[in-house]
Amino acid sequence: MATKLSPEQLDMVRRWAAQGVDLNGIQKNLVAECGVHMTYMDVRFLLLDYGIEIAKATAPAPAPAPQPAAPAPAAEESVAEPTPTMGGKPEVTLDELQIPGTLLSGKAIFPSGVKGAWQIDQMGRFGWSELSGKPSTAELQAFQFELTQLLSCGA
Repeated sequence: MATKLSPEQLDMVRRWAAQGVDLNGIQKNLVAECGVHMTYMDVRFLLLDYGIEIAKATAPAPAPAPQPAAPAPAAEESVAEPTPTMGGKPEVTLDELQIPGTLLSGKAIFPSGVKGAWQIDQMGRFGWSELSGKPSTAELQAFQFELTQLLSCGA
């Protein structure tokens, strides 16, 4: 990580995380209140490096619309592998021809219907483009899992 934060700035980040501010919010707060510009991944690594965890939101999130054809998983199955939403897992593809200036690129379709193009540049920075909405946290975690599986298989 290239950007170093002062102890006071780290305390601010800890407070924001304790309040349940997400990574994007922390990134925006760093710019607005500290004048520190960091990429999303740098903020993520910062939290990991200092063992800072984002507190869960106290207000319950609205329940997704029930899916009529989805069977309820057995108790032992639900522990084995995380599932993104009731609608299934995201569809993640790798572009055959990479976008100029990227190391890897591809497309993703989330169970909620959100679609977007993802890319990883030569510096290892991840980014989204053409995102048609905002995927849920569970969908993003499932996307990371699916992308990891796709890349580890050498596809």
